[in-house]
Amino acid sequence: MKRRVLPIRILTAALTVLMLSDCSRTNPLPLVGTLERDRMDLVAEAQEPIVRINVQEGDRVHAGQVILQLDDRRQRTLLAEARAIRDQAKARLAAAQAMLTQARKDFTRTAVLVRRRVRSEAELDRVRATFDSRRADVAAAEAARAEAQAAVAGAELTLHRLTVRAPRAATVDALPFHLGERPPAHAVVAVLLDAKSAYARVYVPEPLRARMRPGMPAVIRIDGSARSYPGTLRFISADAAFTPYYALTERDRSRLAYLAKVYFVGVDAANLPTGAPVSVDFPSLHR
Repeated sequence: MKRRVLPIRILTAALTVLMLSDCSRTNPLPLVGTLERDRMDLVAEAQEPIVRINVQEGDRVHAGQVILQLDDRRQRTLLAEARAIRDQAKARLAAAQAMLTQARKDFTRTAVLVRRRVRSEAELDRVRATFDSRRADVAAAEAARAEAQAAVAGAELTLHRLTVRAPRAATVDALPFHLGERPPAHAVVAVLLDAKSAYARVYVPEPLRARMRPGMPAVIRIDGSARSYPGTLRFISADAAFTPYYALTERDRSRLAYLAKVYFVGVDAANLPTGAPVSVDFPSLHR
């Protein structure tokens, strides 16, 4: 039986593939990933219907701009009730303070008369008990006023949050609910993507992990553009994204990857395309 001999070109191609594969494991740079932005989930403060939506998906919004409005009529009623209770607590405190002032005067006057032997010690004890009682009444009234004021502040905050605003300049990514719908309390009613801050989300192979530290300079390139952008590594996960190292052989450990975020530096990121493929290189790792 004749032994089959592979053509030279096939052997050469196979050897080239093996060499490239080995090089990719020893020098996996540049890293590839996607361009991402910080995500902001805006939630419904209470289970109220949406009565107005001021933006559309894809719109650019500035800090403080109203995204949508939840029905606030019920909350305005609750706020009015809380303010009425607070006003009553203030009035009770004022009355208690007036009685305390009078009790203090009575106690001081009686103490003088007792020293002059015009009034008895028993009378002084009675006036002292009244004075102590009035002080307790004032303390209770002050606590009630503070509690009522806190309730007003809470109601005002809830009312304010029924108007959903952009916390900073951003792009509207999603509006999960429509006009007239009643989202559950704390449900996400708008998703925004930070307009100014952008970063490359990449995975770092295990052979590079020990050499990388936050603050390392990087070069970012966006697919389809010849321009390169300066960046810096701000975050790299301490835990592998895949199988834990202790369950792998030495060869398999090289396939581990760690999530990293490389932020653009000194770049107006407002027009950079979210989700675009990117490549990230670290010049210091080539030395």
